Amino acid sequence: APPRWHVVVQGTFTFLGVPKVTARLQEIPAGSNVDLDLNVDFMDHAAFDAVHQWRLAHERQGGRVDIDEVHEAWYERAVTGDTTPPGKTPPQTPWWAPWADRPSSDSPSDSGHLPASDLLLAGVRRYHDSTAPLVRPIMAELSMEQKPQNLFITCVDSRVVPNIITASGPGDLFINRNVGNLVPRHGAYPADDSVMATVEYAVNVLDIRTITVCGHANCGAMAALLAGGTEVKHLHHLTRWLEHGRHSIARFLGTELAANQSPLVHLCKINVIQQLDNLLTHPWLEHRVESGEIELVGLYLDLPTANVEILDRATGTFAPVPGEVPAGDRQDTRTPS
Repeated sequence: APPRWHVVVQGTFTFLGVPKVTARLQEIPAGSNVDLDLNVDFMDHAAFDAVHQWRLAHERQGGRVDIDEVHEAWYERAVTGDTTPPGKTPPQTPWWAPWADRPSSDSPSDSGHLPASDLLLAGVRRYHDSTAPLVRPIMAELSMEQKPQNLFITCVDSRVVPNIITASGPGDLFINRNVGNLVPRHGAYPADDSVMATVEYAVNVLDIRTITVCGHANCGAMAALLAGGTEVKHLHHLTRWLEHGRHSIARFLGTELAANQSPLVHLCKINVIQQLDNLLTHPWLEHRVESGEIELVGLYLDLPTANVEILDRATGTFAPVPGEVPAGDRQDTRTPS
């Protein structure tokens, strides 16, 4: 495969920067594949023309150029002749895309089966190139203290990405992940303090006032519970951990399936309700909830549709998240710079 180059242009890109950028682009060998990240807040016509002419010439010589715009689609709009002011648009290769879907030499489709560690380090390099400069001011501000708004308990499943489904950033969520998003009950056997240690720290040290339990479709832990644990009985640690799901199974057996709902989907949702109830078996936390100090929230991620549903605790049913929050109810939790 031809060599691949990664070029990042950052800041304001005008005619003043054209000579330097053009000189660096000319150093790239003909026929190479190039990932060009335009991390720019403004691009004038001279800058666009320089990049576009270089791209056309490079591709005529057998190379390939993939241009990602992280901020605003200055280049894309110039190519298409769109003269309207640029708005925020997703880059051609979204930052949240799985490794295998990215047009890079680090993708298995380009270079065969790479070790997972190579993909991981390639992702770190990409983070350093494109994302780290953008989040550095936020991380510096948060470096000495965190003030998360929400304790988020969810599954370890790789398809569940809390910061994506809540549109949150650094410092927003205090996250606990475990197999099946389970919460051991007070005095439960086998004893496990890891989840409640997180809850205790979140509430008593970080002063978090909202605890969310988020389940998801096609949960392997729930499938194992449905099968009676027979499929995982050789996994001793997992088998012991899933004992904390037995109340979810009991609740499942005592309810009726909703129309057109599979047993697994039903259990995945029932499990969220049960884990919220499990939190209330801890006396100190139950008191905080009953006094209104702590709010409990249940969420369910439907993987096939990527939709998130919220639990109505009064009815025990899940429904689409309501529309836009009224302006008067919004809170800006950012610290002024």
